[in-house]
Amino acid sequence: MPQIKQLAAELTTACNLRAVINTDLSLSVDQAYAVQQQKMQYLDPNPKHWKIGLMNDGEVFIAPIASQDSQQSPADYSDRQFNALHVEAELAYRLNTDFLPGQSYSEQQVFAGIDAIAVSIEILDSRLQNWLTASETLHLADNQMNGALAIGDAIKDWQSIDYARQKVQLFINRQLIVEDSGSHPQQDPTSLLCAGVNQGTKRGYTLTAGSWITSGTWSGYPRAKAGDYISVSFSGLGEASLQL
Repeated sequence: MPQIKQLAAELTTACNLRAVINTDLSLSVDQAYAVQQQKMQYLDPNPKHWKIGLMNDGEVFIAPIASQDSQQSPADYSDRQFNALHVEAELAYRLNTDFLPGQSYSEQQVFAGIDAIAVSIEILDSRLQNWLTASETLHLADNQMNGALAIGDAIKDWQSIDYARQKVQLFINRQLIVEDSGSHPQQDPTSLLCAGVNQGTKRGYTLTAGSWITSGTWSGYPRAKAGDYISVSFSGLGEASLQL
């Protein structure tokens, strides 16, 4: 489909130039993933960071995050221009084995393939000028509004976390903006991991050992601006920070 190839090229250019495009192209979910994949062939054919979450119909999505958009905390994105700047406090899970295209995995296999958890901060951004009104599938094609990611220090004990009581704080310029507990939309983000991995392998992706999967916001998505310092703390799990 020529429009798919054109949209992938336009989004790739927008990513590289930190620009926006204007499109109202109607996409199916399959077409959105096709755009994702074509774009990543140029940006990062072997991504090591991913994001997962729920579509409006309850299906779990996956979106790759290019290596140029991923840093270890404390991260510095002060040289970046973001078009739709929001931040999220999240938890990310590290894979210790490869998950291969075309294969289907049980929850037991997926959990056995995870060896660590880390606090993460996702910067939300969009290459779509009309991002506030754009369709869900256009956002999916645009890697589900990922702008960048910061990953904190890994800890091994991820299976004993009481997610219903897990406390989170998000600070902007050291001012407390969000304080909550048990605030993930699914309460337990591990409920997304099996379906997220299988969505990736179904779409032809390889999720390699050492990759991180960030799993959705605990803090809503507060607005931020260039120059802000963002820090996040999950009690007992660690911290992460980044400079905008």
